[in-house]
Amino acid sequence: MTAVAVSFLLLLAHQSGAGQAQRYSSREHSFRVVPVATGLEHPWAVAFLPGGDMLVTERPGRLLRVGTDGRARPIRGLPPVAARGPGGLLDLALSPGFADDRLLYFSYTEGAPLAGGRMGYRTAVARAELAGDRLVSMRRIFA
Repeated sequence: MTAVAVSFLLLLAHQSGAGQAQRYSSREHSFRVVPVATGLEHPWAVAFLPGGDMLVTERPGRLLRVGTDGRARPIRGLPPVAARGPGGLLDLALSPGFADDRLLYFSYTEGAPLAGGRMGYRTAVARAELAGDRLVSMRRIFA
């Protein structure tokens, strides 16, 4: 299942009541949405960690580790995120060698000074190592 589909399912789970499984059907499939975490604010992307935990981005600028028990713990060490309009903390992906290198990639909106002292905004991509519940060795790789 793609991250987009899982994000959509998390959003549906967020919008339904806690503990209430709902059934949905399309022409080809029937599926059941079971909330795994509640209280998320604009969940945007999800990545599954080895062992079953999930990393979930929230657009306002939070990265959470959601355990298999449904509890969410914040991941510290993010750069400043400009959650303005449609911007914020956006997508994330684990490195193909995550089990060994613990690297993840994420996109976010950051402030960017413009001429005349005004502030603009742009999308940036960064790479960081996940060490426990903290991002370390973060490096912006695109802006």
